[in-house]
Amino acid sequence: MRTLIALSLALALSAGAIAKDRNADFDRAATLETLKSKMPSGYRFEVEEVRAGDDGFACVTYRVTNARNGKSQGRALVKGDQVVRDYDRQVRFERAWTRKCTGA
Repeated sequence: MRTLIALSLALALSAGAIAKDRNADFDRAATLETLKSKMPSGYRFEVEEVRAGDDGFACVTYRVTNARNGKSQGRALVKGDQVVRDYDRQVRFERAWTRKCTGA
């Protein structure tokens, strides 16, 4: 019984340490500025969720409104100045999103 409790506690602490390390290099404001700078002019976007993913990537889910008031949902992977969006629903993006963001 003590072993089970100790194992549970160790697992919980290690999960917390991993999450803390993942968020150590995560800068939400910088991530959103980078994404905003890569959006076409005339587009407005509203962030739904931003979270730290694997390998230093940020996982962003957002809504976009274009100049004609058309609305759509989008996702992006952001790391430094690099932004990859899913606007054309590429299979490669889906794989990258799954790898970097599903466990985030």
